Amino acid sequence: MRVVLRNNAIFVQGSSNTLEESWMDEFFDHHIHNTLFLDNGVLVLNNEASSDKKEAFLDSLSDCYTRVNDLSSPFYRRSLKRCKTAAVRIEVPYRKSETVDIELYALSPSRVKFTILSSNRWIMRYLKQQLSTLVVSSTISTIDIDVSTPQAKMRLEKTLNRRDVLHFSINYKFDDDFMSRLYSNYRGWVFGNDAINKMMRYHAIFEIPVGASSDDLKKRYRELAKRYHPDRVQTKGPKIVNKYTQRFQLLQEAYDALKAAS
Repeated sequence: MRVVLRNNAIFVQGSSNTLEESWMDEFFDHHIHNTLFLDNGVLVLNNEASSDKKEAFLDSLSDCYTRVNDLSSPFYRRSLKRCKTAAVRIEVPYRKSETVDIELYALSPSRVKFTILSSNRWIMRYLKQQLSTLVVSSTISTIDIDVSTPQAKMRLEKTLNRRDVLHFSINYKFDDDFMSRLYSNYRGWVFGNDAINKMMRYHAIFEIPVGASSDDLKKRYRELAKRYHPDRVQTKGPKIVNKYTQRFQLLQEAYDALKAAS
């Protein structure tokens, strides 16, 4: 375990077990609304209203660090307390990605239920943080959210398009009627799990919400196709030309698929 102060943040580098300590759990649960989940760790921003919790956390962190490294606790305790307004970043070393399966069910056009099939409190925390303003109820393995507004649906879609968190790989499983229940312009359509995943990904490529009009889709396609057309970079070298060509082909694939489904 290693604790350093860098760029006005407290960096904690250790094993994944660091995140399982009870005092670490309490700290994250209390600061869930000002925590950013990264691919390889978490960043907890400062919250003036929780200074007591922050000091208790720094005391526990100091005790753990000095115990592991056989150092003098008072010195590091004082040093860390001077940094009580700093953000805290917990970095977890690389490990083989673990898949977390989550079922999604559209109860109605305005309600969606998440069910975590393999219990994982960190992914549950991530989902609650990402969907905090939408959560209606939750248990240890389920979250019900209200998506009755276009903004809420966009928040849901943004969350679903991120699949890697804390070295976990999220695998969403949709029922075939998910799109039909949730989006009026897909009513009556049946999409399998792979097709729904592609639909979400294609909309993310165009940066438009699922259910956007065909006119909005066409307008966005023209903008991006012009930006990424390979002819624009013919003098930039084969690597850049190839990158633009792949991006342009992906845009075409996404556009054809969304146009056919709309």
